[in-house]
Amino acid sequence: MWQNLLVAVVVALAAAWTVWRVILPAGLRARLLGRAAPKGPGCGGGCTGCGPSGGGSSCH
Repeated sequence: MWQNLLVAVVVALAAAWTVWRVILPAGLRARLLGRAAPKGPGCGGGCTGCGPSGGGSSCH
């Protein structure tokens, strides 16, 4: 009987980890934890190499 309970707990933990790490987007995970959402690559992340000659601040 206790083996069945142990297996159920392990399976539930594995399912919760899979949902948390694989299925939920990073922004939603951060919001659920009360943190700021991570910035992805691109212009929103403060690019500095997008302008002419690599030093401008304009993004494409």
